Amino acid sequence: MANNKLMMTAEKAAETLSGNNTAGFEIYVRGSSSTSVEVKEQKLDAFEESQTWGVGIRVLLADGRMGFAYSTGSEDAVKEAAAKALENAGNSEPDKGNVIPSKPNAPYPDFEEYDEDALKVSEQQKIEYAMEVERATRAYDPRIVRIRKASTSFTEAEWVILSSTGIKVSSRGTYFSCGVMAVAEEGGESQMGYEFDYKRRLGEMDYAAVGTSAAKQAINLLGAKKSPTGLYPVILENMVTSEFLGVLSASFSADALIKGRSLLKDKVGAKVCSPLINIYDDGLLPGGAGSKSFDDEGIPCRRNPLIVNGVFSGFLHNAYTAKRTGGSSTGNAVRGGFRSQPSVGSNNLYIEKGNATKDELISGVSNGLMVQEVLGMHTANPISGDFSVGVSGQWIEGGKVTYPVREAAISGNILSLFSEVETVGSDLRLVGRIGAPSILLKPLSVSGS
Repeated sequence: MANNKLMMTAEKAAETLSGNNTAGFEIYVRGSSSTSVEVKEQKLDAFEESQTWGVGIRVLLADGRMGFAYSTGSEDAVKEAAAKALENAGNSEPDKGNVIPSKPNAPYPDFEEYDEDALKVSEQQKIEYAMEVERATRAYDPRIVRIRKASTSFTEAEWVILSSTGIKVSSRGTYFSCGVMAVAEEGGESQMGYEFDYKRRLGEMDYAAVGTSAAKQAINLLGAKKSPTGLYPVILENMVTSEFLGVLSASFSADALIKGRSLLKDKVGAKVCSPLINIYDDGLLPGGAGSKSFDDEGIPCRRNPLIVNGVFSGFLHNAYTAKRTGGSSTGNAVRGGFRSQPSVGSNNLYIEKGNATKDELISGVSNGLMVQEVLGMHTANPISGDFSVGVSGQWIEGGKVTYPVREAAISGNILSLFSEVETVGSDLRLVGRIGAPSILLKPLSVSGS
């Protein structure tokens, strides 16, 4: 169970609201403590510790008006936030979608990603982990000349949701990450590689592997040339596939549907991509960054099929979008913290892995491009799905990697791209809340100029 202080805070706020003439209220309390470390040349460069906690309060009036306020202060300040939420409700406009979710009939999953032993790690050990990342990066190859921002982070969080509708739940979680950027130089040429990893349990983190991977990426791009221009098979490495999935991710939200901004509007039950593609959002995925037993409105999390064998199954909902569309919550209410109200978001969104290894994907290409990095993905249009991005990676000839490629470009539409999948790899990787395996695409237009 979460910290008793958080539950007591929620209960005090509930006492303040219980005597008011409201149709319902919800109290969300969250506390966290974090440590972040950066090292440079095997010396500590930055060490920061922080602790935050606060309460967010939603109040619903009988006519459908909703008010929200938050506080990070004392018991009196929490009471003031409750009064402010009531005031804000009175000043808002009625909305038929506003609702305080009811206590679910189904039991909550017995699920918690919390590494208690990791919380006993000393400050010196946290610094040592960052140094291990940097050492592994440097040791990979003498052509690694600079290392930027070798870092680690360690976070513990606890949260409580208490509502007038009978929801009273609490949980906790741990989160660990590390990252590094490596710079390789040879013959006057400079290339960069970056790697990052994220785990819910400290023992699953391989700090040395992160450093080695960043260095390898930088080294593998030395001597890069421009690719040929034409139609060629294209392999998207798993992290690149995840970036393309990220463009599509907003379209799975019922909020985007309501606002007319979803690529998938009117496509439920329709084929939208290759039958080899299966996409899920799983709030109970072991080790997932967004995994927990209940969402940020207290609704049980679950595994939601979104695209199965290329066919779109349906949208993700929180309580608001469910009421607006006549559906039910899928357990996808997410908050940026206690300072914000819940919106619709993915918990752990991923493309299901296939059976082909990465080497098998490469061996199946006689002449084509393996994309390892994308530049300009932020320019892709999530409403239309159109994109035009720069890419770098490796050129493949005769089923083998031959030379690094830079300054190439590909363009198209995100749904069309996922419709051209020929083989799905087995190397599924999640970093953050989105993940994917590598995929082999049918010939695409590649520009080498």
